[in-house]
Amino acid sequence: MIPVIGQKFTVTERSSLLPFLLSVFPNQSRTSVKAMLSRGRINVDGETVTAFDHPLMEGSVVTILPKAIPMAIGMKEEADDALKKAGVEVIFEDEHIIIVDKPSGMLTVSAPGKKAKGDTLYSLLNSYVKTSARAQRKIDRLKGQRPDHSLVKIWIIHRLDRETSGLLVFAKDERTKDIMQSRWKDLVEERMYTAFLEGELPKEKGSIQSYLSENPKSLKMRSSEIETPDSKLAISHFRVVGIVTARGKVQWSKVEFRLQTGRKNQIRVHAEDLGHPIAGDERYGAVTDPAGRLALHASTLIFTHPYTGKIMSFRSELPPEFNRLEQKTHGYGTDQDQHTGIR
Repeated sequence: MIPVIGQKFTVTERSSLLPFLLSVFPNQSRTSVKAMLSRGRINVDGETVTAFDHPLMEGSVVTILPKAIPMAIGMKEEADDALKKAGVEVIFEDEHIIIVDKPSGMLTVSAPGKKAKGDTLYSLLNSYVKTSARAQRKIDRLKGQRPDHSLVKIWIIHRLDRETSGLLVFAKDERTKDIMQSRWKDLVEERMYTAFLEGELPKEKGSIQSYLSENPKSLKMRSSEIETPDSKLAISHFRVVGIVTARGKVQWSKVEFRLQTGRKNQIRVHAEDLGHPIAGDERYGAVTDPAGRLALHASTLIFTHPYTGKIMSFRSELPPEFNRLEQKTHGYGTDQDQHTGIR
């Protein structure tokens, strides 16, 4: 553990924090001492404390941090707040990878040669990691540590459509990106999406296989049973896990998709192939929009960490926009209670 730097005072008898601080800073006003607390400059036994009535035990060590450290910590918090304001939540982060929950309506990254309208997830995360790194370098210098000046950048491993929400993993260095992409099929155990499809599917579960290619003019993906030079094989597995009824008829089916391949718009195209497009997906044939957006969410991501070998398992709850559908969903199938969506 890196020692906390600053002015240190050892508590000789039980007290609460504010009276203790006033006793060690007799020339400071009560207002200025409270300001130290509110700005995160007071550390008790290795933990930052802001409550003026925090109890102190005999032998506790109170440290007054240099002004620059709370400022650096504040830089990190501001970077995190900027993500939250954009609707992005950091689920997990270490020195190699960062996993986030993306909102619908945000591009993962802008197309080559084109500037996106508004922030992309890539640009927001780049700003986040760069700001966090600058703050950490400042803290390291103040603590007498050698700052890490290695390249700070986010690297894309996979993407989600603009309209799709849910879990995405990014690399924090190029080597990790190369490992994750080259060993993607071996490392990733589960990528599951939850969607609400229009109508009632004729069977509870199944698989869809086709060849997808992109129309260069409309940029819409086309599905074919026949392979062409510009097409790529796409395989999706699905299971109906619930239905939404109204007026005695199934209006939407809640379906979990597990991807064997990851092609652009794959689930959206395969839902259209089933004759039951995803609700809100007018581009691929939908006529209803109960959630006010594409009803598709990347809900489960399970993979092996490329360095530690540990199984990393993440689950993202359905966004609030899906509440109206979720609340009206009924169970489906005889083995519904046993199905978890995770292999």
